[in-house]
Amino acid sequence: MFFKRKTKEEYDGLRLVKAVMPNFAGMYAEILRDNDIPFIARQEGVAGYMKIVTGGLLIPENFYVKSEDYDKALELYNAFIEIEEEN
Repeated sequence: MFFKRKTKEEYDGLRLVKAVMPNFAGMYAEILRDNDIPFIARQEGVAGYMKIVTGGLLIPENFYVKSEDYDKALELYNAFIEIEEEN
């Protein structure tokens, strides 16, 4: 086989942190930049095309980071993006 099959959880040796909706994707990207964590944000399949055609309001971006940055990136996501339930 000539090509390495890529899974949704891994992209060219990078690990998927989270799929982030567009209204939070810019904020999460800025958080990663502020913490010096390099990343790739991309849409799966035809989502990139659909984002151009429809404006992408409902198309999440998958954020990939190096394995050594994964724990920190996930911690930042959970601290700043994930909604906490009120009791």
